[in-house]
Parts: sequence; structure tokens; C-alpha cells
Amino acid sequence: MSKKQKSTQTSFKYETKQKLPKLGKVKNEWDLKGLYYTSEKDPQIEKDIIKTERAYKAFAKKYKGKDFTSTAKKLLGALQDSEKLSEMPESRKPAYYYSFRTVLNAHDSVAQKQLSLIDNRLTKAGNEVLFFGLAIGKISKDLQKKYLQDESLKKYWYDLEQTFKNAKHLLTEPEEKILNLKSDVSRGMWIAGTDKILSKRTVVYKGETIPLNAAIDRVNTVSTKERPKLWKLCTDQFKDLAEVAENEINAVVTNKKINDELRGYKTPYEATIAGYENNEKSVLALVEAISSKGFALSRKYYKLKAKHAGVKQIPYANRSDDVGKAVAIPYDEAVKICRDTFYEMDVMYGAIFDTMLENGQIDVYPKEGKTGGAFCAHATNIPTFVMLNQVDSTRSFTTLAHEMGHAIHSERSKTQPSIYDSYSTTTAETASTLFEGIAQQKLIDALPDSQKLNMLNQRISEGIATICRQIAFFNFEKELHETIRTEGAMTWQEIAKLFQKHVQAYMGPAVEVTEDDGLSFVYVGHFRNFFYVYTYAYGELMSNIMTQKYQEDSTFVEKIDTFLTAGGSDTVENIFKSIGINANKTETFLKSLKTLEHDITEFEKLTK
Repeated sequence: MSKKQKSTQTSFKYETKQKLPKLGKVKNEWDLKGLYYTSEKDPQIEKDIIKTERAYKAFAKKYKGKDFTSTAKKLLGALQDSEKLSEMPESRKPAYYYSFRTVLNAHDSVAQKQLSLIDNRLTKAGNEVLFFGLAIGKISKDLQKKYLQDESLKKYWYDLEQTFKNAKHLLTEPEEKILNLKSDVSRGMWIAGTDKILSKRTVVYKGETIPLNAAIDRVNTVSTKERPKLWKLCTDQFKDLAEVAENEINAVVTNKKINDELRGYKTPYEATIAGYENNEKSVLALVEAISSKGFALSRKYYKLKAKHAGVKQIPYANRSDDVGKAVAIPYDEAVKICRDTFYEMDVMYGAIFDTMLENGQIDVYPKEGKTGGAFCAHATNIPTFVMLNQVDSTRSFTTLAHEMGHAIHSERSKTQPSIYDSYSTTTAETASTLFEGIAQQKLIDALPDSQKLNMLNQRISEGIATICRQIAFFNFEKELHETIRTEGAMTWQEIAKLFQKHVQAYMGPAVEVTEDDGLSFVYVGHFRNFFYVYTYAYGELMSNIMTQKYQEDSTFVEKIDTFLTAGGSDTVENIFKSIGINANKTETFLKSLKTLEHDITEFEKLTK
């Protein structure tokens, strides 16, 4: 929380349950100078770009137009050389550096210009090696079967299997180059433009000028009476930007339609599910289960909440209202709880957190120009970074635990070869919600009984936001894409009404959702990462099961680490299977929903 910001919450001091290693000096801002480059004038930036360009050209010279797929021995050598390319930090550092600068300051025009130039150069460099994946995808079916059984290629089996599977959606090399070169102007710049405008907007609340992104986060920290007022200031800004967002949404959705048609994807979400290495049947079963049973549970919760508040309808801005007095969690206390949680689970997890705190890999507080929300950024052989917008609430605490779940997953995945040290977005959201849930329980256990109802309410509220809200978002996206594909475009008023409809579906009549609330589509960045939202629900339900197993038997942490270190070495369903969870069965998701159902039953008893 900034020094100017006053809290309406009760203070809380956490006592650790174990002796923790001494923590060094914590840096609350990203150390870009120490971990990346000193400034845009640093000569190492250009050296790194040139090194990347030369490496890609050398690879193309060695293999383009040559026979490297006719025998297992030739293919192995080519794959090993390709892996060396993927291990080069120089191919990522310059773009990450300027991207992080734009995250911290939307007014940084130098970074914006340099990022655009670098993206163009690196896209061209990447286009030099497009032939490689295309050539592997064209390997005959007979040789594919042979290579997937050849022991010398065992390390690459899964990578090859995915390449063979996705080959039918690839175009010719010239066409792939065109799509790569146009991706920024047909999508990236549209999204960046809206985000840039949002980052520069401010609202004046009680005489204080607040960045719009920070104001959105602060809505949940002010009093029940003040939330609708502050939210109204935010939605006024959304309405002012709605026409810009309308053009952006129509452009990026239409661009996706064109790409899907070229690649032969039949539905708007097919490419996303395939890209996240999920089974489509399983994902649609998840959507169906949550749209029915999950929505019924969330509607029941909001009805109970309205009854407890003595009203027929809760304003949309008050959907996350606390029940009882909220607990203020300053950043240093949030760090203490997370350290206690991570070190108790495994010393490695605590050490990863400490290193990031001390090295300046976590940017903590909101400020004008800084992007809203929170995220974790990772890639091969470069430092993992976490971005927060801390406001000293319990939600900021759970956000820290959530993003550190991503970070710990990222670091443990680096035990894999570079071709597998990333991971599916679905398993990413499992890891983040797993660490969030375990840390949250640690806080609940430490609270006095008088404050546990509030945390139970928050856990339910966050569970519904992660499970039901995200599937409502998925349903919104599905109808948005289908409508634009059939009707050509949608006005911002139509998009807002569509958003209103789908949000109302999971909240029910106990929450008042207005057309102005529907303008939230303007700032929700997830809709620009098409259908990404289902991974939150999927991950939350999987992490519920893992959390249950860990709480029943702490040695399950070994299975957790098996999951974390798997990286992207197998399909999502197979990774879960390796730790004893069947993610192909609808019953698994329905069973996991019982955790939410149990919490709502407890909430009902306590509020009576």
C-alpha cells in the first residue's frame, strides 16, 4: 500500500510456524540494470541481436534445402542443433527488456519504438528457420512411426509427436512468413494500443488522482458504500474508451478468423486447446460441468450473500464484499506467510522465493503508467520476473502466492531440457492456484475465529472468480467470436450487453449487473489471449485435488514436485496421470467442485 493510502481493514501480524533462513535486503522494483541492460544505450543489446541473427542464418545455411530427415542419425543431429538455438538467452533478452520497460511505464516511448524494431528483426530471424518444423511435419507416416520408436531419438519423442500432430495446420513456408510478419500489425499493436491508453488514464477519487489500473484493483479494498462510487469512475473511463476497444476487438477477432480458416481450424477455440496440449473433449466437458453445477453453486452463494446483507440484489461492484471486518496484509507480512508456506513445503521453493526477493525480480507497487493486474514472465536461460500491484489486502497476498506459484513452477521446469522447460498454460494455472490455496489455508489457520468467516467468504469468492467467472468468460468469448464471424462485426454496445448476459448467468438474480458493468470487456486482457480463460478453471479444479492430497499427507509434495518438474514434457492429461489424477474424466472435475460446495455449505451455516 502506498503511504497516502488509508486502510479500512484490521491489522494482522503473522507468526511463522518454523525458523526461516535470514532474508537479505528485499528489492521492491525490478532490477533491469543488473539483470538485463544498463539502458537503451547499452551496446550489449545490439551485440545480442546480431548474435541471434547470425546463429539463425548459420542454422538455415546448414540445413535448409538439405536432407536431414531421411535417417534417425541425421534427424538427431539437426534436432540437437535446433535445441542449441532454443537455449540462447540472447534471442529473448532484448525484447523482454524493452517489454518490461513498457509494463512499468506506458509513457516510455523509447522502449515502445525499440521493441517494435526488435520484434521485426527477431521475427525475420525466426523466419529463417521456419523451414525446419515444416520439413519435420512432412516426414512420411511410416518414418514418423519408426522415429517415435527409435531409442536414439527418445529425448525428442514428445516434441516430434506434437510436431507430427500439428503439421496438418501448418501452411507453406512463404505463407507462414507472411503470418509471422503481419502478426504484430494485425493483432499485437491493436492490443498494445488499448493497453497503453488504459495505462495512461487516471481517476480522481476523494481528491486523489489514481491510475485507472490501480483504481480497478482498489475497488475491492474500499468500504462497501464506496465501492460502487469508485467503480463508477472506472466504468466512465471504460465507456470513454469503448469505441477504441470495439475496433480493437473486431480487428483481432477477425484476424483470428482468417488465420483459423487458413489453418483449417473448425471452431474459434480449437487452436487454443491444441496449443495448450489439452484434450478438446475434456475441456468441453469441463465447460459443461461448470456451466451447470458450478453456476448453480455460485448463484446459491450470491443469494446467501445478499440475504446476509439484507438486500435483494448486490451491486456488481460489491460482489466481492467482505463479510465482517477484512484483514490488512502489508507486503512484508504477505512475504512472511509465503516464505513460511514455501519453506514448509520444500526448502527449494522457499529458496527460489528468497532469491527473487533479493535480486529485484518482483516489482511490487502500483504507479502511474504501470500496467494493471499481475503476471509472471519466464523463458529459457533468462531471469523469471513477477509483476504485482500491491494494495495491502488479503487479495494482494493471494495474488503474490499465485504469481510465485508460477515462478516456482518456472524454475523447477528448468530441470528439463530447453525444449521442455516451458509448460502448458493449463498446468501453469494449476501450479499457481495450488500454491495460492496452500498459502491461503496457512493464513486462515493463523487467524482468530472472529476473522475466519471473512477469509472463508474470500476463498469462496476467489474460487468462484477462478472457476465460474472464467467459464462465463469462455462462454462470452465463444459467442463473441461466433457472432463476429457470422455478422461481420459487433458494436461496443452489443459487446457490453453480451458480457452482461454471460456474467449474469453465473451470478444469478442476486447480483445486479448493468450495461455499464458490461463495459468491463474494455480492460479484461484475457479476452485478447483467446480462450485462455478456461485454463484458470481447469487449473483450480486440479489444484483442489492436489491440495486435498497434500493436506492429508505432506509427503504428497514429492508428487507435486514431479508435476512441477515435468515442464512441457508430455500432454496435460498425461502429466496429471503421472501423479495419480485422471483429468480425462468429467467425474474428476465434478468431484473437485465438492470443495467449493463444502465451503458454501459452511458459509451458509456460519451466516445463519
